[in-house]
Amino acid sequence: MLQFSDTQFAQIRIDSTRVSLSPGFDVHRLTIPAELQPTGLEHNLLCEVEAEVSAASPSSRWIATAKPTRVRLTNHNHTSVRLAFPVTNQQLLDLEEHRAGHDLLLELHLSGFIQYDHSSAESREHVRVPASVWQDELERLGAAFGFALSIPLPISAGARRDAATYLQNARRLLHDGEFDKAIGSARQAMERILAVADWPQISKNDDLHQRSQAQRWRAIYKAVFDQASGAEHADEVTKDFSYSRGEAEALIGIVASLLRTVPASSV
Repeated sequence: MLQFSDTQFAQIRIDSTRVSLSPGFDVHRLTIPAELQPTGLEHNLLCEVEAEVSAASPSSRWIATAKPTRVRLTNHNHTSVRLAFPVTNQQLLDLEEHRAGHDLLLELHLSGFIQYDHSSAESREHVRVPASVWQDELERLGAAFGFALSIPLPISAGARRDAATYLQNARRLLHDGEFDKAIGSARQAMERILAVADWPQISKNDDLHQRSQAQRWRAIYKAVFDQASGAEHADEVTKDFSYSRGEAEALIGIVASLLRTVPASSV
């Protein structure tokens, strides 16, 4: 509730089943509809509403701030407000981890400012988005919610930091549409990973079923490295290779995952 004075306030109603996501380029729009029902106003008043949304406790984290919006409040009448927040792919992935398959728990921090008498009020509202509703909204994003690359960046210098730097460059080249160069940068990251990874040698004569866990990681590495090497177009076989954005995303994502499999103390 927004309590502007002892007699002037506005009840807040949020329909969590109407929370929606609209797709964008890497950044999407999270819309939370709300209704304000004022009581005790002397006359119709113009109110500026501001809002912030956070992931609810126990791991409370700020997500985004909505653009301020102005609404006209009338006693005992419902006034609709659509609170629109920008959210990135990575934030959506973090929210998925936060909810862990359950309902999505959000917290809204609402502020209202009445221009007529300069009164203001704040309120915190809890929003529980049903898991089925949230999953439907994620599916509506489709391919727009297809790729978000999280790259571990160590503080200390060394091969692990070098690999992360190459991956960051690969991500930048990917966004610039330079798919072959992006794959090439990811390939350079792989060279830094292999230099210190504790993966034993493998050969084509190995019994695949008898390979150790470490040997199987080496096999994954080798297959990805061979594919990434095609972007160099260095021979007759690879000179006509053409990589799509989706293929570049897949290779960069696998390399970033390989970097995570190498213990920090090893790189």
